[in-house]
Amino acid sequence: MHIGGFSGKAVSLNPEQSHRTEIIMPLSPSQKITRYYVRSLIAITARIALAFAICFILYEATIPHPIPPPVMDYGDKLLHASAFFALAFLTDMSFPSRRHLLGKVIFLLGFGILIEWIQSFLPWRSADVADFLADCTGIAVCMIPAHLIRAAIRHFEK
Repeated sequence: MHIGGFSGKAVSLNPEQSHRTEIIMPLSPSQKITRYYVRSLIAITARIALAFAICFILYEATIPHPIPPPVMDYGDKLLHASAFFALAFLTDMSFPSRRHLLGKVIFLLGFGILIEWIQSFLPWRSADVADFLADCTGIAVCMIPAHLIRAAIRHFEK
């Protein structure tokens, strides 16, 4: 089975039914341009949202009375994981190339460390290793499935 490729050759849909084939046509120049601009628009929009999210999270991490965590055990850790899940998603959408994966993870981990470092100097906040671990969890919950899905898509496109 062939998923989403545009190789311009006949591909069998099912190995048992080799008599049924699908002709995969290459993209036209206008389709390539449209795809490029749509992807660029998504990346630009995600970068703007990422900038706002970073500012909001940094603001919330440094004010005396941030958003109250959910009334449950480890509610604060859930907020940390959720915030860094959102940051990881926006970072991944902003820079969709897989060659940026290590840079994206280092950036997000560095931002988590920066927040905890800043909080260590604020009298109304405190730095906590558990908060950083919750940040790491949020990053991993977003990045690992995204990376595996992209790897599976690349595998089936071959």
